[in-house]
Amino acid sequence: MRLFVAFWMLAAAARASEPTLVEAQAAAARHAAGTGADDADRTSRLRASHFAPTVRGELIGKTDDRTRRGEFRLAPLREDDAAQARTWGIVVTWDLAQLVYSREEGQLALAHQHLARVRREVAVQAARLWIERRQKCAALQKLSGPLRREASLDLLRVTAELDALTGGLYREALAEADGHLGEESR
Repeated sequence: MRLFVAFWMLAAAARASEPTLVEAQAAAARHAAGTGADDADRTSRLRASHFAPTVRGELIGKTDDRTRRGEFRLAPLREDDAAQARTWGIVVTWDLAQLVYSREEGQLALAHQHLARVRREVAVQAARLWIERRQKCAALQKLSGPLRREASLDLLRVTAELDALTGGLYREALAEADGHLGEESR
């Protein structure tokens, strides 16, 4: 009986330390598509980048060695020419039309919409898994025997999916569920 009470107290303490639904959804959205603040940072960096000019530089070195031997108007001709040239140039350009609107802003806005949709979808999936995990935890307490083992495996699967979706938020709960499953199989 004492073991049974200790198990219930341990389960209640573990459940109290588990992430809430909001925390699980936020972790899943952050893991899948970053944060909304990252999107705003990308937009501000893009707009600020248009104020910087495009700088191009070029340096050309050319060496020309020519030797002419021959005859010109019945006189022998010997010329040894050596020439070196170095040319350099720097071009600085601003595209002032980009300050008003650039093509990249439209692409970035579309990418932000896609990331927001991914965040919503992942948050819904995390909520579904979180609720399913809670239901399986509650159902597991009422079962015994082979049904309990199968329910433990199912809880382990849901916890693993939730851990993968949230980027490791349920790592401890996953290890604990795996440990309980190992104890029950003995």
